Amino acid sequence: MEETVSLLEPYSAFGIISILCNVPQPYTVRVCELCRLLRIDKQSFSNILDLYFHDGRIILTNLLEGKGPNFRMKQLESDIVFLIGKHVAELALRENSAAFHGDLQQLKILIRAGADPNKKDYDGRSPLVCEYSIA
Repeated sequence: MEETVSLLEPYSAFGIISILCNVPQPYTVRVCELCRLLRIDKQSFSNILDLYFHDGRIILTNLLEGKGPNFRMKQLESDIVFLIGKHVAELALRENSAAFHGDLQQLKILIRAGADPNKKDYDGRSPLVCEYSIA
């Protein structure tokens, strides 16, 4: 039995929550008329979010804004908040690593993509104040 859950507008996306939160897609998508469908696999999407983390943050924030009241959505909200925190922590580590190794090119790429050079890692270090000791 088929049921219409949603009609998508041009340039809409679907299935993002399934990719980000590692949950099965609960529905099948069918088109009613000729359309262009672009598909991206999970690993490629994750790589893009890692490279363009500012845009990835916007995607995750938009998902949080569209959340519903039911339990499943509450669990997904928790997963998305966790992903945002993980992404921010990994970004701070990548920035500090680039600064520590003197990789100015990588540091520039990260900052141009929206990284905050004032963001500190788990030890309170930031790329702007590199007080690393080499043992």
